[in-house]
Amino acid sequence: MSLGALLWRYLILTGVSAAALAAAWWITLMLLMNAGFVLPARTQSDHASDAAAAMRLQGSFDASLADELCNYVYFAPDGTVLETNLSGRRLADAKEARRTLEGGAWLYQRVDFSDGSLCLFQFDYSVLYGNEALRGVLPDFELVSLVLLAVVLVTTVTLITRHYTRRLRRAADKLAAASARIAEGQLEGGDFSSAGVRELDGAMDAMRTLKENLSGSLQAQWRMEQQRAEQMAALAHDLKTPLTIIGGNAELLAEDALSDAQRANVDAILRNTRYAGEYIASLRALAAGADSADTVKNPEPAASDGAQEHAAPQETERVSLPEFLAEIQAQGQALCRARGCVFRLLTDGTSMLPMRRAELLRALVNLVENAARYTPRGGAVTLESHVRRAPDGAGRAVFTVQDTGPGFTPEALAKGMQPLYTGEKSRPQDGHMGLGLTFAADVARRHGGALALRNAAGGGAVAELSFPVWG
Repeated sequence: MSLGALLWRYLILTGVSAAALAAAWWITLMLLMNAGFVLPARTQSDHASDAAAAMRLQGSFDASLADELCNYVYFAPDGTVLETNLSGRRLADAKEARRTLEGGAWLYQRVDFSDGSLCLFQFDYSVLYGNEALRGVLPDFELVSLVLLAVVLVTTVTLITRHYTRRLRRAADKLAAASARIAEGQLEGGDFSSAGVRELDGAMDAMRTLKENLSGSLQAQWRMEQQRAEQMAALAHDLKTPLTIIGGNAELLAEDALSDAQRANVDAILRNTRYAGEYIASLRALAAGADSADTVKNPEPAASDGAQEHAAPQETERVSLPEFLAEIQAQGQALCRARGCVFRLLTDGTSMLPMRRAELLRALVNLVENAARYTPRGGAVTLESHVRRAPDGAGRAVFTVQDTGPGFTPEALAKGMQPLYTGEKSRPQDGHMGLGLTFAADVARRHGGALALRNAAGGGAVAELSFPVWG
C-alpha cells in the first residue's frame, strides 16, 4: 500500500467513524424523545403559543393558563412586574424585551391587554428533560449530550490515529533498524522484508541492495587481503634461501685476509643482509596478521644457518638518542648518496629516549629510504628529531622525515599505509613492494603513537612518526 493510499484510508475511516457517531447520537436522541425522557426542541415554543392564544381569547391575564413549561412575566402598564416565574438573567432579558420590543438570548410571545398591561411568554428551542424534577437536578441535556458526543468522537479519532501512527512507526522503525545494521557493519541476517508501505519498501529495497553489494564488496576485499597475505608469505619464503646463501658467503669472505675497502664492503653486505632478514620477518608478520601490540618478529642477522623465522618480541628500553640517530644518519647518508641527494639530521639534543630500538630503527630507515627514492638528484632528505614536553613531565617524541620530491598524491595520502600499496602515479617505483610505510605505521602503533602523512607547504612529502614518552 502506498503512503497516499494509507493516508486516504485514515481520512475515510475517520470521516465514516465521525458520521456514524453523529448518526448514533441522533438516533439515540430520537429514541429518548419517543420514550418521553426528553422533549423536542419546539416544545417550549408550542406551549408558549398555546398559552398566549388562550389569554388573548380570554382578554385578561390568568396564570393558570400557563403550564410548567411556560416561562412568563406580567407587566403593569407602567412596566412594573406584577407576576412572573422568571428570575435572574431570564427576568432581566424579559424586561429588556418589553422596553426595546426585541429579545436578547430568548424568544417571546407577546400578549397585550386592553388595560395597557402586558404578558410576555419566554421560550427557546432547546431539548428539555421530560420530567420536571430532572430539569431542576440534572445539567442541561443539550450540553451533556454534546459533551459526550465530543468525548466519544475525540476518543475514536485518537484511537484511529494511534493505530495508523503505530503502523507507520513500525515501518519506519524497521527501516531505521535496517539502516543501523548496515551502518554498524552487520551485514549478515537482519530483517529487510517489506515494511508494508510502498514508499518505505522502496527505501528498504535500496537498503537490501546496499547490504548485498557491501557484503559482496567486503568478501571481495577479504579475498584480496588473503591473496596479498599469501603473496607476502610466498615472497618471504622465497627470499629466505638466497639471503641465507648471501649471508653465509659473506661470513666466509670475512674470514679471509681483506683490505680495508674489501672488509667495508663485506661488512655492508652482512649488515644489509641482516636488515633484509628483518624485513622478511616483517613480511611474515604482515602475512600472518600478527598482533600489533607485542608480536613483532626480530630475527637474528641472516647467516649460514638461515634467518630465524621467529624471535621473541622486543621490549622497550632506554636508548642513547645521539647514538641511535648516528646509526640512522650513517644509513641515511649511504642511501641518499646512492640517489644523488643530501641527508640532513636535525635534533633538539635529547639524550635518552625509551623505545623499541631495533623496530624504530628499521621504521625510520624505511621512511628515509622511501624519501630518498622519491627525491630528485640534488635534492635533500631531512630527518628531524625532537621531544615535546608537557608541564606534568609527559612528552611526545616526534621524528619527521621530509623530502624535496613531488609530494604525495591524494590517493597516496589515503592509501599510502596500506600493505603493498605502490600506486603513486607521479613517482618511480624502483621495484619496492610498498611495505615501508605499512611497517613504520605498525611500529608507531606498537609505541602507542601514530604515523601521519602530509605534503609540506613548500613542496615535498612529510612523514611524521610520533609516540608518547614519560620520564
